[in-house]
Amino acid sequence: MRSIEFKSVLVLVCVSTITASLITYALSSLYMNGEGYVRGSWISPADHYLPLAFRVNSQGLIYYDPPYIVIRVHNESDQWISWLAFGEIFDFGIYEWKAKCENNVSNTHIYLGIFEHHHGWCNEGIITIRFDGVATRWQLYTSSELGGTETTTINDVNFSVENTFKIDWTPSHVSFYVNGTLKATHTTAVPQEAMQLFAEVGTGPSPPLCEPKCLFREGSFREISG
Repeated sequence: MRSIEFKSVLVLVCVSTITASLITYALSSLYMNGEGYVRGSWISPADHYLPLAFRVNSQGLIYYDPPYIVIRVHNESDQWISWLAFGEIFDFGIYEWKAKCENNVSNTHIYLGIFEHHHGWCNEGIITIRFDGVATRWQLYTSSELGGTETTTINDVNFSVENTFKIDWTPSHVSFYVNGTLKATHTTAVPQEAMQLFAEVGTGPSPPLCEPKCLFREGSFREISG
């Protein structure tokens, strides 16, 4: 069993396409507000590095607010920020993580994890729990790189408090659990390729009333079996 843990100590920063003036970082937190990408790593107790790349435009922020890694954007139109874990890909297995959100309102989107094949192209392989700010509803969402998507609307979970999420991913199905309760099993759009861990928030063409946030608990992501 692999257990991947995010830590608050930044041990590596490599900057591309944005200048150092756009980045401020300390041992306990990483802030950024600019165009482009920044890459860092948090080290786990087993000295396992999981590099993170951050994709952000002018009004996105990422920081550590114990015990959460937080991504948020200002309540302006067409803003986004996401992080993607490098150096490790994950395939069929059972995985668990803890997360919550704030301000899931109209004209926002929030992805509370977990896996994406080609980051930014959610129709090419994804397993996620997301808030759709157009339809204003939470969804369990999968897509396959072979084609097709499958969506289950979920109405009976309070996403503003921390929940424990789990997926059971096989070649034939993806089952979603929230706090130990099975919520849905998808069988028609199941990714077949290994994918990377991610999370994302953003806004639509109209400014939302408040700032969407995704709060991912550090150290909570683990592979139960694979």
